[in-house]
Amino acid sequence: MEEAPLYVKILAYLFVVIYMVSVTLESTEGEIKTMLKDRRRMGLALLANFVIVPVLAFVLVRLLPLRPDIRIGIMMLAVSPGGLFALQFARVSKGDRVFAVALLIVLALLAIFITPLLAHLFFPREEEGGLFLWLVLLFLLLVAVPLYAGRALQKRFPESAPKLGRWLGLLSIVIFIVTAMMSGRFKNPAIRALGADGIMAIVVLTLVCWAVGWFLGGPEIRNRKVLAISTAMRNFGICLPLAVHYFPGTEVLSPVLAFSGISIPMNMVFALVTARTLRDPADGAKPVEAKSAS
Repeated sequence: MEEAPLYVKILAYLFVVIYMVSVTLESTEGEIKTMLKDRRRMGLALLANFVIVPVLAFVLVRLLPLRPDIRIGIMMLAVSPGGLFALQFARVSKGDRVFAVALLIVLALLAIFITPLLAHLFFPREEEGGLFLWLVLLFLLLVAVPLYAGRALQKRFPESAPKLGRWLGLLSIVIFIVTAMMSGRFKNPAIRALGADGIMAIVVLTLVCWAVGWFLGGPEIRNRKVLAISTAMRNFGICLPLAVHYFPGTEVLSPVLAFSGISIPMNMVFALVTARTLRDPADGAKPVEAKSAS
């Protein structure tokens, strides 16, 4: 498969950095800490994303007649949660914003270490011993550093931070759209390269993630929406550089590129439909965007 040019990669990395800065600008430290202390909710989210989904994905790729590289790519997505558009789709679905922010931070930070580590353990590359550490450093620069920068700005400018976060979030979407248009000639062949079974695997994986997240999301519908969407949005931002640098010249990149072209529209439809049809009884009196006490 033809590799995306450098300018497309730079735009993709720029999208990740700007988006991660916007995430921590929109919520206060007190809100996030309060949510993180909810051990049951966060524990179920971790169970869904790091145990149940990978196990079910493994069963799925074994049942379907997929080529080995396609299987690796789908499994890499399955063990890499924290998809960056989860927060935007959670907002569209009228889910709990603070839960979505806290979950995105936790899943993205854990995926920085877990996804490359699993790739290193299952597919060791002795000829490039420093590649694993280099990838972890890259992910830290793309995710952890922007999150910290956003938190520092939020503390320094608490009144204007939420508005700045929303503007940066919109800017990141614009960059993503431009990147998607420029990479279209790489993404469409990737979808075709999967074949019917590969496309089915991504669609079924997304459906399974929705079901797992909804089932473990608790009694409140706004939390079920967030966990369903956050579980279905696997971390394209981590899988892309991992596939490019760790599996060069293989078909592993195909399902990663195809996933963004298939799962993102599916989650947008899911968010729009659930926003119109499913709400908690108290939502009319308690806005989702209301801030909890810090």
